[in-house]
Amino acid sequence: MARGRPRQFDEDEALTGAMVLFWEKGLAAASLDDLAKAMKMNRPSIYNAFGNKEAIYRRSLARFCGQLDKGMQETINAPTPVQVGLTAFFDQAIKVYCGSNPQMGCLMICTAPSEAVSNPEIGKDLKDLISRLDAGLSQRLERALREGEISDVHQPKLTAKLLQATLQTIALRARTGESKASLRKLARYAVKTLVY
Repeated sequence: MARGRPRQFDEDEALTGAMVLFWEKGLAAASLDDLAKAMKMNRPSIYNAFGNKEAIYRRSLARFCGQLDKGMQETINAPTPVQVGLTAFFDQAIKVYCGSNPQMGCLMICTAPSEAVSNPEIGKDLKDLISRLDAGLSQRLERALREGEISDVHQPKLTAKLLQATLQTIALRARTGESKASLRKLARYAVKTLVY
């Protein structure tokens, strides 16, 4: 029995190229020719391997969010005081958001909101990420409250939302070119003000 030709591309490299392109341009502005160049594949091969542009964008978002989830677990759930873990979480996010030239902020926060209204699946992806971040931050704050690390006047769920709001503004400010030092200062102020 004859076998098909083996794939002539590196899936990880192709998805990384797509992710960077979408991060820079968003879904709507990225053309199929842009995608073929970024993924180092021809258009028919892209469709055969990954599906349409939206499917590739959603896979890129899932990859990025997986990295964000992993970073959150490694920082805020580390066996350190809650303020230390939250500061490490923000520092890690700022490193990613400012890790290119020009700075591109957060792939999800800076590109998905404009697609969410017209594309319900992307809207669901965005909502799921927001919910996961809220839950992760809230759980860590609830643990800190139980262990007496923070004041009993805290409302963990609302504080988690405010911390995430800070993360979102940091993502947008990074995209506009605000310095890492300024973003770190904002993050530290938010942690110190909200978690005491």
